[in-house]
Amino acid sequence: METETINAEPRTHLGSKHTRRMRKSGKMPAIIYGHGEKPEPITIDAHEAENLLDHHSHVIELNFNGKKSNFLIKSVQYDYLGTNPIHLDLMRVNINERVQVNVEIELRGTAKGTEEEGVVSQLLNSIEVECLLTKIPESIRASIADLGVNDDLLVKDLELPEGVTAITEADEQVAVCRIPTVTEEVEETEEGEDAMPEVIGKPKEDEASDDDK
Repeated sequence: METETINAEPRTHLGSKHTRRMRKSGKMPAIIYGHGEKPEPITIDAHEAENLLDHHSHVIELNFNGKKSNFLIKSVQYDYLGTNPIHLDLMRVNINERVQVNVEIELRGTAKGTEEEGVVSQLLNSIEVECLLTKIPESIRASIADLGVNDDLLVKDLELPEGVTAITEADEQVAVCRIPTVTEEVEETEEGEDAMPEVIGKPKEDEASDDDK
């Protein structure tokens, strides 16, 4: 497991005004908690944190208080657009303890059902797994090559790395292959003929317009 090391500093000033100033200077607020210890507000470099998240990292190594320690990225808060991370929750963990995290699912290949006009829909983008901190996978890759029409890919069908256990329900659907159904509704008259749309504002043939009166 590769981890990124980021320098962290104690955050002594709290509140929205100080947080805005911090973000303008390229910093990001975060908080460390867990293991029965007092929560510690910190600041980290925003660009380094964003780069870490772009690589789907679950663990971060902080150079904090004169030593380097690993922390689990427990949650990420994004801006109102849902694009830019603005706050991290970091959990203290022992490198030898098992943790529960959400890991992204990557579908690979082309389903054989597409040759019969089937369309693949991914219903689950990630699953919750339990494993050692050092064994957290960046993603779980699943081949859909054998997925035929009306076939499902379930959580229990995923091939997980050694030492990784799924917490998500085994029978939950990850992806399905279905032929799209299109329903056409045709409005018919009582005689069975297609109804013509009425043009609003057009005078009927049996009524004279004001200019003809």
